[in-house]
Amino acid sequence: MRCLPNLLCVLACVACGTALADQITLKNGDRLTGKIVNADEKTVLLKTEYAGDIRINRALITAIQTDQPMHVTLKDAGEVQGKLAPAAEGLIVEKSGGGTVTVKPETLTALRDEASHKAYQRELERISRPRLNDFWAGFISLGIANASGNASTTTISTAASATRAAGKNKMGVNFTQIYATQATTLPHGQTANRMSGSFRIDRDLRPRLFVYGINSYDYDKFLDLNLRVVVGGGFGYHAWKTRKGYLDLMGGANWNRETFDVTATTKPLAYTTRTRNSTEMAAGQEWGYQPFERLKLFERFSFIPNMTDTGEYRYNLDTTASVPIKKWFEFNVGFSSRYLSNPLPGKKGNDTILTLGVRASFDQTKR
Repeated sequence: MRCLPNLLCVLACVACGTALADQITLKNGDRLTGKIVNADEKTVLLKTEYAGDIRINRALITAIQTDQPMHVTLKDAGEVQGKLAPAAEGLIVEKSGGGTVTVKPETLTALRDEASHKAYQRELERISRPRLNDFWAGFISLGIANASGNASTTTISTAASATRAAGKNKMGVNFTQIYATQATTLPHGQTANRMSGSFRIDRDLRPRLFVYGINSYDYDKFLDLNLRVVVGGGFGYHAWKTRKGYLDLMGGANWNRETFDVTATTKPLAYTTRTRNSTEMAAGQEWGYQPFERLKLFERFSFIPNMTDTGEYRYNLDTTASVPIKKWFEFNVGFSSRYLSNPLPGKKGNDTILTLGVRASFDQTKR
């Protein structure tokens, strides 16, 4: 008998805790209690102490009751705020300022508690008035290879890419680099030293049609290329886009300025520069696809005929395949090719890079 008061106290506390919790009744008669965080047209998110976060199919729910005010979004009537109670034809919203509103289940598009509503408002503000540092997605990759013993070589490759898509505008920056040295045979020194970078802006004119502008830079020591500067633009077409990938087609024109080092044949050797200015046409495509959850593919190709020195051309090819190991960490394989049909005498026209490494990715578009 001495335990009876304590038992009654415990039962009273449990009853009070249940009474103060939100409640969901299912078609099979089961009742779930907890805190309703939000809901959309398909599911309701219930936060519980006994099972964590639970997503419940709305089609299985017959009644919802809350002890906290909820922000209720309706199809044709905007938004109302208040506590929810079950009704014969759906829900009753007991408005905070007084009065009630009866809501049919098919007209309810969203539910949010106060914290979820504030987060939703912040996201709407971010979408309607994006800052320059919003909506970026991309990666930074690193590859290192070293050999010692009978061979002594070191190779370092890096790459970075970032894209910002906000509304009708898209902005992208890219950078690739490779540096290699060897001390196995004379003369010791560099065996590769190349860098490329670009900046591009797109603007959608229609759902499928867009315009773009591009500015790119290239350096290649063993091509004797001091600097290539390209400024151009044109039109593009979104040929295909789904949740898993996209395909863009592009065409336009460029202005290209190339500065080369030229080694004189006299001794002592002297270096002079040779500059080539040309107008170019440009045609290309960009493709991205994620066939599986743990495989991402990307490919970009540009064919660029020279209109000043007709018959000459160049092309750029970049491909990557990455396998996510964690949400932000990936194993990466990349291949890059830069071809020039009219290099300086004695130089090869095609430089390729094959890299294996790891990369860290980031994505501000998913909140």
